[in-house]
Amino acid sequence: MSTYTISAMKKEQESETKALMQRCFDKSLASIFFLHPDTTLVVLYEGRVVAGLNLDVYKVNKQVKMGYLGWLYTDEKHRGKGLAGKLISESLAFLKGLGCTDVAGCVEGDNPASFKQLQREGFSRLPLVAQIRRFRFGLFKVWKHASRFFDMGYFLWHLRLDGEKEMSYPENLPAWFGGVLANTVLFLPVLFGWNLLSVFHVSWMQLTRENTMLWLAIPFLSLLARTFPALVYAKVRKKSVVYRQWDTAYFTALLLPLLLGLPFPVPGNLYIQGSNWSLKTHAKDLARMSLISNTSLSLVFLLFPNPYTLFLLSLDTFFFFYPFCGFNSARIKRSGWNYKAFSIILTLACYAFLLVY
Repeated sequence: MSTYTISAMKKEQESETKALMQRCFDKSLASIFFLHPDTTLVVLYEGRVVAGLNLDVYKVNKQVKMGYLGWLYTDEKHRGKGLAGKLISESLAFLKGLGCTDVAGCVEGDNPASFKQLQREGFSRLPLVAQIRRFRFGLFKVWKHASRFFDMGYFLWHLRLDGEKEMSYPENLPAWFGGVLANTVLFLPVLFGWNLLSVFHVSWMQLTRENTMLWLAIPFLSLLARTFPALVYAKVRKKSVVYRQWDTAYFTALLLPLLLGLPFPVPGNLYIQGSNWSLKTHAKDLARMSLISNTSLSLVFLLFPNPYTLFLLSLDTFFFFYPFCGFNSARIKRSGWNYKAFSIILTLACYAFLLVY
């Protein structure tokens, strides 16, 4: 009777493993694929590669040697056999043998099928403050290896192999207010014209002393309108949710205002509590929460037309692809054309209002 065996990938298995990766992932992700033959684990069944885990091992700083859990994939015919969990478990011993002190992996917030496996092995989400404290200037190297500078809605799951625990990820009101503060600060270059375009006397906004404070409140009002109605819906539906602010996307949120004078909101999101759920069972509720958020954002924009709210609404309507998977548009897209059509019509109506206004 055939059994599954896990081992380090051999050189002659590289092309077969790459072909399996291509079948398992969307073609749009091919540009960020990596496969390091010396640190890739594969699962064999009857002599064929049916699953794999691509690891990236590198030195972060003097204290930290990272083992990064990269691409994890399983042939469609062999899913549901617990191979992902076995690969992750095997990788910890493998990486410890290579002298790694830390292990990490990035998982999108709406992907419990993946982060459930990490939780079982003792991983937890590592907040930005703890990332800076642990990796210091090596944080840029960690983000580079994990393609993290522009991802939105992905969280860094982390485990120290010495068993020491890191600080917990901030959630709910503390996380929300922290996000509002960060978004307000990042909105200042837009408000006051601190950007390269100002050299050419181009300005997107005209401020007066009378309305400056109102403009400063725009991130707060927009994020409140996006979050609170969706939270009420979740409570009515008796869905346990938690708010988490994203630990990346701030790079884009700083770059865009300084270069073009345009806002880039980093809203975080409401997520289903825990890991014992699936997108299959919760997709509709997540999409409805998203549509409620978009409707509320539209009302804010109609009451006070401004680029921040319109940009956020546009991101939540049209940007469903990587690296923008954390925005509400990804949730809406999963639930069919009628949800997408409603959101698109709503957003286009705001653009039409802007032209008239």
